Amino acid sequence: MRERTCAPNPNLLESMRSVGYDLNTAIADIIDNSIAANATKISILYFGQGEEPYIAIVDDGDGMDDQTAFEAMQLAGNSPNENRASNDLGRFGLGLKTASLSQARSLLMTTLQDGARTTLRWDLDAVARAGEWTLEQLNEKETLSALPQRVHDAMPVSHGTCILWRNLDKLETLTGRSLREIDKAMDELTGYLALVFHRFTHPYPDDDTRQIVIDINGYPIPQRDPFLRDNPAVQTTGVQRIGNLGATLRGYTLPYQNRLRDEDKKLLDLSEQRGKTLTDTQGFYVYRAYRLITWGSWFRMLPKKQATKLSRVQVDIPNSLDAEWTLDIKKSRATPPKIISDVMKRYVDRLAKPSRRAQQFRGRRKNDDPLAPVWDVVDDRDGAFRYEINRNNPYIASFLDSLSPEQQGAFINIVNVLSIIGIALTTSSFLQQILSVSEWSKKSVPGIFST
Repeated sequence: MRERTCAPNPNLLESMRSVGYDLNTAIADIIDNSIAANATKISILYFGQGEEPYIAIVDDGDGMDDQTAFEAMQLAGNSPNENRASNDLGRFGLGLKTASLSQARSLLMTTLQDGARTTLRWDLDAVARAGEWTLEQLNEKETLSALPQRVHDAMPVSHGTCILWRNLDKLETLTGRSLREIDKAMDELTGYLALVFHRFTHPYPDDDTRQIVIDINGYPIPQRDPFLRDNPAVQTTGVQRIGNLGATLRGYTLPYQNRLRDEDKKLLDLSEQRGKTLTDTQGFYVYRAYRLITWGSWFRMLPKKQATKLSRVQVDIPNSLDAEWTLDIKKSRATPPKIISDVMKRYVDRLAKPSRRAQQFRGRRKNDDPLAPVWDVVDDRDGAFRYEINRNNPYIASFLDSLSPEQQGAFINIVNVLSIIGIALTTSSFLQQILSVSEWSKKSVPGIFST
């Protein structure tokens, strides 16, 4: 038998661009490397008005010597089967290259260790011209010329690393080239990074992580906490360990939405936008070495329902379980192995009960008399009270019967607005209040007051 060396064609670099990264997952992958390098500050910089487009990620981590930097720019420079430090967020030895080239045609890395600098660059156009794996090495003068001034100013003096993307063709295809469109993409990136790395930027007391700062063009990313651990109204369960695998589960049940404080809503990043409601964000939150990998899914163990929208489960796994969890190259998806999913299924069945109870207990009326005043006073479980319209009152019932279904809906919406602000009205003053908004109602639902 004869063996022949079959080296990959340099066009492999072009093929690697279609692994499936977007801007969010690509930059998160670069940040993983910075965290593994013990960085305490990570700055994401992008171009301003009048500048050639670029994105840079600068950290104050350990930096690399010349040989380590060269290996970092190799494809699969590290084997995924190697033992890793517990804080190493890498996996396949491809992240730096695939993440960067998925967004840009030029990847430059300049790194400092003990004041000595190494600068290397993959340029897809240069590789295509040469038809060879030509990794460029830049000297000090060439490095200074290649770095935008703001990026140069952000570089640490003795140790740290900068990843610079130029020729952002893939990013421009998706978002556009204008600064306004890039600003919007960076705003979405801010929210993504705030959630994915929230246990690094604001560690929990029992987390074995050092606090880091992540900023974008000088603005720190906001604080996020999907479990509202500082809210005393959150119901929590004890930590459950899964055998001797180093994986743990911990459950949380959030307060009902109308009891969330303003700061809670900011921490949860709630909005009516798809993916940002309580219903969308229920489920397991899987962390690999404290870095959020996937969230907002029950892994088909439970359907997403209103009754369980307050439930969340924190799942912590060490990086030694990567193979068992079938972690993907982007580190944005993981599937639990059967030995762990069985435990998760039993756990989540118990956890869902508090959320269902919170949903089902919406208050108790103090007066069951159908001839009671127009407003019912409703006691809530925390001693507070609110008002609800008594639809059994004969005057209200008769009025509702005279309306079309659309008009009934508009009427109830108006009444709910009044009940929220807690105004106890008598029948006459109630009707006066309704009449005061009749002009608005006529515009939104014509004919509602024609009766």
